[in-house]
Amino acid sequence: MGKKINIGVIGGGAWGTTIAKLLSEKNPNVLLWVRENHVKKNIEKSRVNKIFLDKITLPKSLNITNSIYDLKTSDFLFIATPTQYIESTLRPVRKIIRKACIIVNCSKGIDIKSTALISDIIKRVLPKNTIGILSGPNFAFEIAQGKPTASLIAARNILISKKIAGLISSKNFRPYLSNDIIGAQICGAMKNVYAIGCGIIVGKGFGENAVASVISRSFSEIKLVGSKLGAKEETLSGLSGLGDLFLTCSSKKSRNFSLGYNLAKGKKLDSFLKSKTTIAEGIYTVKAIKNLSKKLKINLPINDAVYKILYLDKNINQVINDLLNRPIIKEG
Repeated sequence: MGKKINIGVIGGGAWGTTIAKLLSEKNPNVLLWVRENHVKKNIEKSRVNKIFLDKITLPKSLNITNSIYDLKTSDFLFIATPTQYIESTLRPVRKIIRKACIIVNCSKGIDIKSTALISDIIKRVLPKNTIGILSGPNFAFEIAQGKPTASLIAARNILISKKIAGLISSKNFRPYLSNDIIGAQICGAMKNVYAIGCGIIVGKGFGENAVASVISRSFSEIKLVGSKLGAKEETLSGLSGLGDLFLTCSSKKSRNFSLGYNLAKGKKLDSFLKSKTTIAEGIYTVKAIKNLSKKLKINLPINDAVYKILYLDKNINQVINDLLNRPIIKEG
């Protein structure tokens, strides 16, 4: 018999619960950490996370805790919490986690204050631990239902990527491997901004030509940022890049697309946020990318347009008109 592997998952939302479900269907020692005690009790009683992943039965072998210290024996630790809370969530982990534990980030975003990628946030808190990234065109509920999907697992050492893939792969969840942790994160973060933009376009009834144009030009902005940060072009064109961008920008199942759609229909941002139990990461990422573009001295017109709508309360029609009437430039 091989060594017993202990796996921890931080995050009791839809995605964290789905990751824990996938892992526990293949591994006997999986522990899901949830922040709220009522979520913990709810799952333990019914084996369903009724608040964030309703109607999905979780394996009996999946253990639940709301004590971060129970994760101290983890050999692998999967993180699926909102980006802006990752650093504060990991601080108590630093005191207990072993240096040999491999940290697998499953969240998508960029830190507003520092414009750091999540891998850099993790490295700040856990400098001795190896980091992997899981990212792709993945709606949590579809994966939890057992519908087929593919995703990317990246680590600087491809053997680490392979180890992570071995824990989570199944007949319906197919991971591909990469050593490009930068590229694996960039599109996963930025696509949330562009999904808001596409939601606005659809909500305004501007048609499918406009949506395709926004997706294409958004990808150009992603490639520009990627080139500045050292991402590989094939990663940006793959599952965690173009695949994730297309999924999020073309479906009302996306929280960010839904946000843009509702804004176009006249709903106020504060009102939309109060009606949701989950976070649309694009709200924060658009500001982080705005700050990052200043650092990199690059122009990102679509990101800027979404920023003006969300943070400067600019009129949507005027912002779109300004975007369309910029000087003609060479495609690239």
